[in-house]
Amino acid sequence: MNERWRATGLLREWKTKQADRSNRSFPGFFKNAGKYKRQLAKSHKPVIPAKAQKRFAFSVSLLGSKSETTPSLSEELELMQAGLGKRTLSLTSDSTHPELSNLLRETYPKMNDLEDRWLIFKAAGGNGRRRLSAVPLDSEGYTGSLIKNASGGGKNLLYIVPLQDELDLTPLLMPPDAPEIARMPKAHCKKCNTLMPLQTLALHAEQCDNLETSENEEDDLVLIEETASSRQNIAPSNDATSSNVKPYAQEALEAQCPICTDTFLVSELEVHASFCGESSPYEVREEQPSFGFDNISCEEDVIQYAAAQINATKTFELCVSRENMVERGLKMWKRQKTGSPVNPLKISFLGEPGVDTGALRKEFLTTIVAGFEKRLFEGDSKNGKMPKYSLNDLDNELFKVAGEIFAVSIAQGGPAPRFMQEWCYEYLATGNIRRDGVHDTEISPLIKMIEDASDLTTYTKEILDCGYTGPVNTEHKESILRALALHITTKCIPMLQQLREGLQIYDLIKIIQAKPHECHDLFVIGHDDKVDAHYISSHLAPEMSPTGSLKQVNESKILEFFQDFLLELEDTQPEDDVAGESDGMSVSQIMQWITGQSHRHLLVSERQKFKVSIKFDHCCLQHTPNHSVCYPIVSACTNTITFPVAHMADYESFKTLLQTAVKYGSAFDRV
Repeated sequence: MNERWRATGLLREWKTKQADRSNRSFPGFFKNAGKYKRQLAKSHKPVIPAKAQKRFAFSVSLLGSKSETTPSLSEELELMQAGLGKRTLSLTSDSTHPELSNLLRETYPKMNDLEDRWLIFKAAGGNGRRRLSAVPLDSEGYTGSLIKNASGGGKNLLYIVPLQDELDLTPLLMPPDAPEIARMPKAHCKKCNTLMPLQTLALHAEQCDNLETSENEEDDLVLIEETASSRQNIAPSNDATSSNVKPYAQEALEAQCPICTDTFLVSELEVHASFCGESSPYEVREEQPSFGFDNISCEEDVIQYAAAQINATKTFELCVSRENMVERGLKMWKRQKTGSPVNPLKISFLGEPGVDTGALRKEFLTTIVAGFEKRLFEGDSKNGKMPKYSLNDLDNELFKVAGEIFAVSIAQGGPAPRFMQEWCYEYLATGNIRRDGVHDTEISPLIKMIEDASDLTTYTKEILDCGYTGPVNTEHKESILRALALHITTKCIPMLQQLREGLQIYDLIKIIQAKPHECHDLFVIGHDDKVDAHYISSHLAPEMSPTGSLKQVNESKILEFFQDFLLELEDTQPEDDVAGESDGMSVSQIMQWITGQSHRHLLVSERQKFKVSIKFDHCCLQHTPNHSVCYPIVSACTNTITFPVAHMADYESFKTLLQTAVKYGSAFDRV
């Protein structure tokens, strides 16, 4: 072994000497030999792997169905509550289409039902609702680099649009560990301590009926009993002696909601006000038991049942012009696509900032029901009205729209169409035609003359024009009269059939067929629901100054002026006045100016709760100096009138200012 090492060392020494001799003999050839050795040594170093692709973030929003425009704010909230809507994801530029599809399915579990039947869209520039355009696919589908370019490096929101499916938009109410909501941020409900996603907490807060109660409750604590419109169930005290007693300190901490007029603790009033203005008096709450047709025994039950069928998952929003409300409302009603008449109706007027908390909806329904009565029906206020024979309106399905509007009006606080003839309602309820009680503006005078005539030859042409083909003589007078009645009714059958189609909303036509007597007064002429002077005067709730003061004397005088003004309008109002037809001012018009509706409330419970708040402004000259006149101000959302006392010293001044305010102050410009 030592000899081998010695030989190796001698060989290495010999090679070194030879290299030195070569360098001295041929310096030009061997001067870079060391450099090449170093490069050769470097080439044998291990290869460092390439850096991993950097991930980029981008935002997507899953829509519930195929759409050509971006969702509105209300629709975005609905999508979020259903587990859809906007999410922020991350990809690498080399991600493939299957990887993207798996990521989306993990983020949106409801996409498993789509089975890859979706495309990615992007929105055009601008504000508001924008048009969507499809992002073109590569040959390999949607890749990471394509998504990065389409989203502008993650700056632009992309939309996932189902091609043939409609995803379930029911709000997510499921356990916190469910995969559908596993990645969503969650929070505990303050009242019931239930853990749920933030998207559904807002919806849950309105339905949560549980209150936090202290374990160590004091004996002298008095709980307020729930009123009909309260959203919180507070159990009454078990102590019978203290249940009717309210300590003075608690009484001072209570206040009344100006919209629903219910009493709440001051600490709870702000929370209540956040939803009271947007809640509908017809909203069906979970504690209300559902009932079928067998439980309907009166007109009020019919209205409550129809209101219970309202689908509150969406809203039916219309923006109409006040100047041409009937025609524009009809056009917008037929074009609306984001909702349907089964949803709560929300109205806004062009150019007015008013937000619909009920008054705008009632004004719209009052005006459009009266407009349809005038346009699509003919007759008088004594005998009732029947559909006009208009094939053009029939072809445009206006009678179907009229049926939808009548159903919505009954269910959502508008007036009932109490103007039809008895035989029209009979056909709606049974499908049968009655020949008695038929009144037509053209044929009814002929029927009257035939009944009184002893010789019918004078009316032969008119009788034959109505389709009668038998002998024209007094012996066949009954047959002639029946033929004339059939001529009147049969030409209106297609209009009434189309009206029945519209009344299918809220199952109203089924209620009419099952309970014709209970629904009778909602449609047939004879039940007067017009507002009179007494109806308004008996519901006034003035905020008076201390008794005996000069302010209180002036306020009492203005209340008398208001009552005299209503009585004067009632005396001069024609008996057959229809809302919107009379050129002069009427009591119904005053009612509509105050509340948005011109009819009596359909429900007895609403009539009992209805009141008109009267306020008096004694300081208009102080907060607005050097002005010569100001007018009464109305807030239809809260049914409140404010009278400027300084400008209403006598009845003539009061009358002039109030007439001007009603005529030119109907717009909802004050918010």
